[in-house]
Amino acid sequence: MKEQILGIAIYWGVWLILPILVDGINALVVLLQVAIARLRARRAAITDVSPWPGLSLIVPVYNGEDTLGHCLDSLRRQNYPPEQVEIIVVDNGSTDHTCEVFDRVNSQPYRGQMHLISIAGRGKSYALNAGLHLTSHPYLCTIDADAVIHPNAMREMVRHFEADHRLAAATGAVEVLPVPDDQKGDRMTFLIAECEFQEYLSAFWLGRQGQALSGSLFTLAGVFSFFRRDVLLNTKLYDKQTVSEDTKITFDIRRQFGGERLACIPEAIIYVTPTPSLSALYSQRVRWQRGEIEVAAVHDDLVDSNILRFKGLSLARMLLIDHTFIFPRLIWTFVFPALIFFGYPLSLIVGAFGLIYAFYALLAMVSALSVYLVVPADIRERLKRTWWIAAIMPAYRMFIFVSRLAGCIITLAEPAGWRVRDPVAETRNALNTLSNQIRERFSASRGGH
Repeated sequence: MKEQILGIAIYWGVWLILPILVDGINALVVLLQVAIARLRARRAAITDVSPWPGLSLIVPVYNGEDTLGHCLDSLRRQNYPPEQVEIIVVDNGSTDHTCEVFDRVNSQPYRGQMHLISIAGRGKSYALNAGLHLTSHPYLCTIDADAVIHPNAMREMVRHFEADHRLAAATGAVEVLPVPDDQKGDRMTFLIAECEFQEYLSAFWLGRQGQALSGSLFTLAGVFSFFRRDVLLNTKLYDKQTVSEDTKITFDIRRQFGGERLACIPEAIIYVTPTPSLSALYSQRVRWQRGEIEVAAVHDDLVDSNILRFKGLSLARMLLIDHTFIFPRLIWTFVFPALIFFGYPLSLIVGAFGLIYAFYALLAMVSALSVYLVVPADIRERLKRTWWIAAIMPAYRMFIFVSRLAGCIITLAEPAGWRVRDPVAETRNALNTLSNQIRERFSASRGGH
């Protein structure tokens, strides 16, 4: 009897302790890193710059008539001397009224410079490179046309770069906007938006800050990244080797200048609209996962790095956590219910599942509380209003893990592409194809008679 109890305890203990070892310890390390960095930052306050250096802002756009105007308005409202700013919009072969939107904004008084160029729709990488070659200032920033930027974002970036001349490039913090008033009645859209909001806060105010502190920053967010111009010109620039040109350029800079010269500056905030549906969220995360694997393949020399190293990027450890440890999460989600057919009591299965889910919910609460202590007041208010989202975060993150697993599989099975169809659309397409094949064979058989 004792041996049986010990066996059950060991078996279930492995499943219960694994989340604590993989996610709990990692979260604790990140929290400690960020807390130490915050204490150091308070002791060494960064002052304003005089005179302010010139900035070149590159905005690639494709069919952005609905969003480009808001983006440009936010850039023109920056708390930064406009005489030191040039805005370069690169139209990537738009077929809508994007150019008319630019002309309307450009007709309004502005002491800075605004330019529009058009290329033959060859993709975001080409658009970014075309804009880069037209820049003239020592700092440049890439901004997606469907985002709006905080008025102090550029000032914060320049203050940090001028205070630390070792910095080569940095990413700001991406904040997910609330759902528009006309969509608040859609419960799923609201839940996706608030889960993304907390996920992004944790990712930028904790996760990427922790990566930057340990010299292991993986991606300069494509929606908003800041560079020294000479640094970017000393790389091979953006290319289409992967579907994640932002991760690829991050690795290129790392190889050229070292990971310790990459930073995350969360005080520089950019706002994005929430993902509108689960299918869109799935497609986005599949593409991100594919990009991560493709970049690892391009920089395969980093895969052999020491898995136990603390400073610097250990691509082997990152791939192990991001890919190999996906499977235990999937197992306890999908295999646990099947154990009832092997004689395990339902109460034991439900209890173990509940304990693991409760652990992840607690982890989400700790993460939200940690973020709450360091973010501005307006973000705190939204966190207080949606504190209960922590109870949903484990389910949301499981959906993300499943999407990432699909990304791993699709990377092996399909050619690269920017757009990915969700499982429902793929199933519908497969059924339609099967139906057409059956119909064709039936028609052929009848024609033969």
